[in-house]
Amino acid sequence: MFTGIVESAGTVVSLENDILKIKTENTQFFDLDSGTSIAIDGCCLTLKNYEKDILVFQVSDETLNRIALGDNHCGHVNMELPLTMNSLLSGHLVQGHVDEVIHIQSIKKLDSELWNFSFSNANKKYIVDKGSITINGISLTVVEPKDDSFSVAIIEETFNRTNLQHLSVDDAVNVEYDIVIKYLEKLNYDN
Repeated sequence: MFTGIVESAGTVVSLENDILKIKTENTQFFDLDSGTSIAIDGCCLTLKNYEKDILVFQVSDETLNRIALGDNHCGHVNMELPLTMNSLLSGHLVQGHVDEVIHIQSIKKLDSELWNFSFSNANKKYIVDKGSITINGISLTVVEPKDDSFSVAIIEETFNRTNLQHLSVDDAVNVEYDIVIKYLEKLNYDN
């Protein structure tokens, strides 16, 4: 489990076959045990090993088919270590299971170092006004949902510490819908 509070940015060194290599300057990500879960752009991956200061992950075809880490990726990833019993739950509960890939519809810089990002192609049944949503591993709040689109307000701190600063209109992003709404859907479906 994660919180959606990004702890570090990393860069993709390479993605060849099923091996993903990530570099980060954040020492929190060094000297972890093999098998440690790390959220990479919101996708829970298992640390395989290190090659010097580069984190190595083996990624299944299923995962690669579900995430936005293809040819048009910006090369920068958001990273988060798993939640512990001592952690502050500053965001919301995030599983690290990417539900789908959606696209950036618009990016607008507003006054006071605020940005407004709009997204399209989302599953409208999981979008709730003022509900939680995870975009590239970032815990955000849904604003103005309309059919399959919605917006989020991005503050300067979030913009500067995440890969949002490297994204452009039409770029693909990973989305994980709030687990609570998915459980409610399942409960209603079973009854």
